[in-house]
Amino acid sequence: MPTVARQLMAPEPNPSGSASTPADWNTMAVRRLGLASAIGLAVSLVSFLLSLFRQPSVGELRGHERPAWVFPALIAVSLATLLATRTKRLSDIRKMDVGVAYLVAVCAIFGVFRHALPYRESDVLRGFSPIVTAILVGAMVVPMRPARIAVASTLAALCDPLTLLGWIVFAGHPVPPWNLWLWLFAPTVVSVGLAVIVARFLYSLGKSLERAQQMGRYRLKQMLGRGAMGEVWLAEHDTLARPAALKLIRPEVFQQSGRGQALARFEREAQATARLTSPHTIELYDYGVTEEGVFFYVMELLEGRDLEHVLSEAGALPPSRAAYLLEQICHSLRDAHEAGFIHRDLKPANIYVCRKGADFDFVKVLDFGLVKDLSPDEAALTQADGLMGTPDYMAPETVMGGKAGFASDVYAIGCVAYRMLAGRQVFEGRTVPAVLMQHVREEPTPLDVLCPHPVPKDLEQLVMRCLAKTPDQRPANAGALLAELRKTRLADAWTQSEAASWWEKHSASKGWLETAPTAVAAESPVRSVRARTSAA
Repeated sequence: MPTVARQLMAPEPNPSGSASTPADWNTMAVRRLGLASAIGLAVSLVSFLLSLFRQPSVGELRGHERPAWVFPALIAVSLATLLATRTKRLSDIRKMDVGVAYLVAVCAIFGVFRHALPYRESDVLRGFSPIVTAILVGAMVVPMRPARIAVASTLAALCDPLTLLGWIVFAGHPVPPWNLWLWLFAPTVVSVGLAVIVARFLYSLGKSLERAQQMGRYRLKQMLGRGAMGEVWLAEHDTLARPAALKLIRPEVFQQSGRGQALARFEREAQATARLTSPHTIELYDYGVTEEGVFFYVMELLEGRDLEHVLSEAGALPPSRAAYLLEQICHSLRDAHEAGFIHRDLKPANIYVCRKGADFDFVKVLDFGLVKDLSPDEAALTQADGLMGTPDYMAPETVMGGKAGFASDVYAIGCVAYRMLAGRQVFEGRTVPAVLMQHVREEPTPLDVLCPHPVPKDLEQLVMRCLAKTPDQRPANAGALLAELRKTRLADAWTQSEAASWWEKHSASKGWLETAPTAVAAESPVRSVRARTSAA
């Protein structure tokens, strides 16, 4: 399974719609309506201020006859609409009704302003109607459904002749010549038809994109992140309404290995992850390949942070909490080892510490992207993998090009345990080769020298055994390590009340548990050694 990336932060709204599917039509329309009303408010304010500095000689013929309240009225309706789009008291449907009212109100004000000067026999057409502009811009900017646009545009267009009739009836303005009526209102009538056509086109385009964004039984709801390998989306099952994280991997990622081999490996890794049943292993719901050759798979959403973030926030952990987390990590890896899989890239960024129901500090092991099946018939698919992993957590035998085994994962667990207890890496060097050679040749600094918390002797000895240079000196596999960890009984000292207290304290300051669930989804195969070497 391609490497599971560290968590992606909650998405920022994207007014262009790229971060939400066209199915969320009303939400997108409300967002655009807010933008349109904000622009209308700004333009009205500037126009009002400029009108105060008009030269007396400009338009003195009949300029004084125009209503003085036009710009204040535009400012008022724009501000009211903007506030309505921001309130939580109205549903998106009701907000769109406000949008229809806003368009009609603006067009009514435009009509009053346009027809305020009486028409005479000698008059020529007074430029293009601003009502036409308002109708067409409204249809293009605010993506309403065609039926709603038809109603809104018709009501807005009626404002043009009705305001003229109002001036004739209530202000005693002369009736314009008959041939002027056609030129006054024909463009407004045409704009209604054009607005409906634009709305139908945009709505059809949105539906096409929605169908394109349907992955199997899952519908894409909101983009959570984008990286070099693809995109992660919040997805929802058609019938179960179950939220999930759906990862799209672009086909060019696998161009070097060829489509056939890439597909075979993708399916093998997806099936391998699906076979792991430990509750502490990330759960795979579904996977597949689209007609365009885009790989996708669907995984559970988790609420919390990866261990890398936890350690950066907490520093060195108390031995009881470290043992509590380590037992869960070993539980996941024991399941993988019993199934014949080696993880090969265990590190804090791939260990997720979350809230699961009422349980805090619940561990999920995420990264089975570099998983290796030890069965002979899979050898051909893993031969080209080469040197893989993250330098800070690589076992000496893999650094030297030897074959990875279960004890290699045990070494990585030892590195993670050392990091949790000491608050630093086992070895720290300026370059990747320097770190790798320290793993091969040097002994770690004893934990009792570095740890801010007293570490029980049995736990310290167990961690140092995991960091032994030769595999046969370490616990044989994750299951053996789990059994030895349980003998220390240190995990029993870390209570749920302590865990809940820590999370409540840090969520209050960081917003960790108050936002929408953070999505965890898979990345493409990552050769961390090569990436760091290149950077060095």
